[in-house]
Amino acid sequence: MTHIDTAEASQSTGMQQRQKGDPAPVFSIQPKHLVLSSYFAVMFSALGTRFVIASLRTASLLPFPVLYALSDLLCFFVYHVFRYRRETVKDNIRRSFPGESGEFRKRLMKNYYGYLCDLIVEIIKGRSMNAGEVSERMAIRNPELVDRFFEEGRSVVVVSFHYGNWEWLNGMPLLIRHHHFAVYKPMENKLFEGYLNGIREKFGAEAISMSLTLRKLLESGKSGTPVLTGLVADQAPPWNRTFWTTFLNQETMFFDGPAKLAKRFNHPVIYQQIRRIKRGYYETWFELLCENPKETSEEEILKSYVRKASAAILADPVCYLWSHRRWKYSRPPGTPLH
Repeated sequence: MTHIDTAEASQSTGMQQRQKGDPAPVFSIQPKHLVLSSYFAVMFSALGTRFVIASLRTASLLPFPVLYALSDLLCFFVYHVFRYRRETVKDNIRRSFPGESGEFRKRLMKNYYGYLCDLIVEIIKGRSMNAGEVSERMAIRNPELVDRFFEEGRSVVVVSFHYGNWEWLNGMPLLIRHHHFAVYKPMENKLFEGYLNGIREKFGAEAISMSLTLRKLLESGKSGTPVLTGLVADQAPPWNRTFWTTFLNQETMFFDGPAKLAKRFNHPVIYQQIRRIKRGYYETWFELLCENPKETSEEEILKSYVRKASAAILADPVCYLWSHRRWKYSRPPGTPLH
């Protein structure tokens, strides 16, 4: 590390010299080899990401039977060799199904890993799927429920969760007339984030970062454009969020943003459910949770969503994202359980 006294620095920069007895500030200059090392690390990381993206684009051209054969092979390595998040999945299932047998939990865990690998290849395939394929493989059962609000000139908040192939919901703009905001959580890898957002926007949605949601809603309100704000709302929020409730038989923290946004703009809140019909085929439908949020408490909006999601998972648990580290925090003392 190089140390520079401010008396020397002032000769070249015009800075006022320090008084006698004052401690000398210390400035650090990174050695050139560290700067170059960081530069090459970023460069090779970007090159690696571009290679992965190019590989995924090529893989998306493969037919579904080939992709599902690759999924079966991938499952063997993910489950038996790499043991990807095995302890996390095991613990999540144990806590969510306290009354079930060990055999039930073991079978669910194995079935989940099989589905997880199917989900991976389905998301990869999403880049090359056309409108007809998406509409056939993710059938929307009751778009008229949402379109009623479009006819009334009202925007809506649609809340879903990490169940089934939520990424194939990118085909919703093909049938639903609202302008779609697909809200996502930003990634550290911006190149890969851009790749995923390209898939999300393929059929007319607009992918927006969580931090931009409020600004986008204000802009759409001024322009009079009815928008559908799609929120996959079951992600683990930061530790300092205060809405705790019971979800899958355990205390769980949730984002309160969906309810706050709905109440601020009085956007009807609609719950969206996905069901896997068979391998590679799904259906989705909507249920109205709250038509006039300003007349309903945030607590009731969120609890009605959590009840729906919890019931769907408990009825058919294989397609939930069990490898997500959902329960990272414990409820702090004094924080109410809603």
